[in-house]
Amino acid sequence: MGFKKERLGPLLVDAARSGERYRDVHVFFGGTGGVGGTAVLELLSMYEEMLCVAPPADEDVPIIVATGASPKEIQVFTKRLFRYVQSRHPEMKPPTPMHHGYLTHSGVFIALERFEIDALPKLKPFAQLPERQRRERLPAVLEGLGGRIENSPERIGADLAKAVPTDPFSRWLTEYRGQWRGDRRVERFRSVTIGIPIPTLLSYHERNLDVVAELIDGFAPEVEKLKEHFVAILQDDLTHVRDDLTETLVIAHTTAVGGMYDEDHTGRISIRLGFAHSAHDEKLAEKQQYAAALTQRYVKAGINVLITAAAIGVDEVRIREHIPLHSGLRQRLDDMPEEMRPIREPPERSGRMRKEDPGERKPRFLRWFQPITVTLDATQRKAVKFDEGEEIVPSYALRSGENGFFSVANADALYRVMRVASTSELGLVLARMALLKDDNQSPWFPEHVCYYTESDNSRQVFDFLSQDRLRQAQLSGLDPMALQDLGSAKHQGELHTLALFILLHRLRTFDVNAIDPYVDLQRFDPEAFFIEHSDTLTLETVASWRVESLASDLRRLVSADSVQDLEPLLRPTGEELFPKRRDAKQRVLSRALHAVWAIPSLGSPIVFADEHGVNQLRTGYYIAPLELFFTHESRLSEELRTLHQRSRNRCSYQMYRDFNLATGGFIDVRPHAIVSSAGNDRDDLRDRVRTVRTEEDLRALIGEMEPYSFFSTCGLLAVLFRLRALHGMMQESMVEIGTLQSFRWQLPRDAAGRLILVPGILEGLRMVSEGLEKTTGTERLDGMWGYERREILDRRPMLVPVTLQRPLGLE
Repeated sequence: MGFKKERLGPLLVDAARSGERYRDVHVFFGGTGGVGGTAVLELLSMYEEMLCVAPPADEDVPIIVATGASPKEIQVFTKRLFRYVQSRHPEMKPPTPMHHGYLTHSGVFIALERFEIDALPKLKPFAQLPERQRRERLPAVLEGLGGRIENSPERIGADLAKAVPTDPFSRWLTEYRGQWRGDRRVERFRSVTIGIPIPTLLSYHERNLDVVAELIDGFAPEVEKLKEHFVAILQDDLTHVRDDLTETLVIAHTTAVGGMYDEDHTGRISIRLGFAHSAHDEKLAEKQQYAAALTQRYVKAGINVLITAAAIGVDEVRIREHIPLHSGLRQRLDDMPEEMRPIREPPERSGRMRKEDPGERKPRFLRWFQPITVTLDATQRKAVKFDEGEEIVPSYALRSGENGFFSVANADALYRVMRVASTSELGLVLARMALLKDDNQSPWFPEHVCYYTESDNSRQVFDFLSQDRLRQAQLSGLDPMALQDLGSAKHQGELHTLALFILLHRLRTFDVNAIDPYVDLQRFDPEAFFIEHSDTLTLETVASWRVESLASDLRRLVSADSVQDLEPLLRPTGEELFPKRRDAKQRVLSRALHAVWAIPSLGSPIVFADEHGVNQLRTGYYIAPLELFFTHESRLSEELRTLHQRSRNRCSYQMYRDFNLATGGFIDVRPHAIVSSAGNDRDDLRDRVRTVRTEEDLRALIGEMEPYSFFSTCGLLAVLFRLRALHGMMQESMVEIGTLQSFRWQLPRDAAGRLILVPGILEGLRMVSEGLEKTTGTERLDGMWGYERREILDRRPMLVPVTLQRPLGLE
């Protein structure tokens, strides 16, 4: 076995000239998804290159089958297919519709078919019902699956196991193969690729069963049995596919945590949950366990498995479109009686089900609305209700397969910490296996496993993210810096904090007098004008800030209820003489106000001290750090006190609260620093949570910690301290020492050499500094633990007298 891969180009030329590959049929289950869809397009690209080398006979048509779970998935992929073909061949007509698919101008048929795998399909719509309706419908659902509510849990479990399809993949392939007659009869598929994320599928399958377990006493043990039964069925079915239906079978899935785990010499694995890719997902660890167990099963059965041990690149970009609400949050809202929901909703999106599909919900989208302010430790149970507000429409929202939609800053931070494998490179590996099988010289799948980590191809992802229009989304202060689908609440809160810094600086530097006194208000673009006539925030500016004045201005910014509340943040102007200039300025401030409101609307609550020093909470209806609906003024303090009592931690309530503020994702704009070295509330917090008010005390506190251990902070003192220290380290970069810079050139510079504050980059560096880096063996190059380099004592005064008497090692 060699170390060098075969050259792909000559292999394609040989395959074209042989003419043997032009009547092949390839099937990609999940071929409308992120990686699966890219594999389809990469395979199409390979075929088109081959067609240029050696055209096939007129009757020869390669067939690529891509399956989707729903018409929506197929519709999204169809749009992607058309845009891809248009980008490569703009002079050609678009693909021609025919028989559940499209024929490209090059003569490759892309078939689009429905396929959805679910152990118990009837449970999916049942689990999506409002909680109050599940109990009354449970008997009918069980009966439809062969069970009866009056039976024992064991009998119900056995009956449900009989309802699980035993051959989902092979049955579909056999039926599809039977559709082709005559000289196009398919004896054996050239390749079958499973691009459906089976670990995620199992996780969601278990959640559906958990809903049943909540309604049937003693059914919980049966859930585990059913899960194991389903796993065994899939293994047997895929073994049948490999042996009887296809020449090449590859299963593609991930580690479920992007490789963000450590493994010791005994093989024990510990997951770094600080950057969960699916928010506060309690199933994340189980998904990783599923992924590992499935890999062992498949490999033992001799099935090739592609494991992506990094984040997966972008497969879709939505431009100025509304974004769906996080699915878990949407489900919980639908479970609540309408009169108890903390947010008013437009009638057309009240969550009522469609008559034609009682298991389907009308969509809910991210919205901004006016948050409320209550005291942090409120005791009043006064009910609160939030207006429906308006939809949040980011300039750009990125999607990465099952990870949902996230902001540019989310992606930038994710890919720097978790690393990234582009969809193109993963799709290329799958397409190569489908068309040419494995590399003869250096196999992709030694012992049936391809453990695919980040590679040099990640530069293409960062080239994409650094495009000016995408980079501007991080620098404007107006776009949401984080959405709901990606990252922990802590990650989201830290990005929003930097967004507040950027917006405040732009307001402070906004040149109102640049507005034409007689501006045409119908053509005036407040967002574009604001960005053009305010300053981009740099680390040099942040280094000059003072914590008290910053806290005062941020208090005004985050507590603003009207555009008039933001006026004092602007430079003095003379627009009073010009009504149109004044109206244009009001439009700019209104856009800024809504950007601030969007932060708590998305679930990141803000803590600040009012002018009297009283701690206040600025929040929307959802508090993401605790996955809590804010239904009355004392809701947060009640929940924290309940959790404190339940944890039996011996610390005070205030210390327990501060632990949650520092680690959970609250945005704290008070002029102090809360430092926590605890990973969870099972640790004794009395010696693990401290509040300090000076940089010297903060430096000393971090200096006492075990190097490379996890810690977290909140408060303006901590943020400024971290950014100033980072500014100092970034200034150490010197052109004359070449690439011996590690992380110091990550931040872009402006024309004057100033370091531009890019939230996604800074968030990645924060995670490294707090002990959340990805273990790669070279992670030392990614940043520095502990915010700043520790001071090294000068030992020469002690050593010089000794070395003068007896030079070091010299005779």
